[in-house]
Amino acid sequence: MATKDEIQRRFQRMRWFLPVTLIMLVSSVLSLAGVDSEPWLWIRTILFSIAVVVLCVQATRFSLWQRDEYWREKGRDPKHPDRFPSSGAAE
Repeated sequence: MATKDEIQRRFQRMRWFLPVTLIMLVSSVLSLAGVDSEPWLWIRTILFSIAVVVLCVQATRFSLWQRDEYWREKGRDPKHPDRFPSSGAAE
């Protein structure tokens, strides 16, 4: 069962995906509405490029965070999971 702090940490990590989703949603709606002027195409290209970079960075950070949480649950140091815990007991 997830604790309240853990759930808040997860939502805090996922909140960065919201701006990317909004950018893509607005761009898609405007494209479907027939807004095809050249300035809009350049703005959309720039927005999509920024959204892709942000999404890749956030997906990588989220994946690394999940890896660290896994090692914390196992009682290991996330920076050095190959070392045994300070108690010296192997799992």
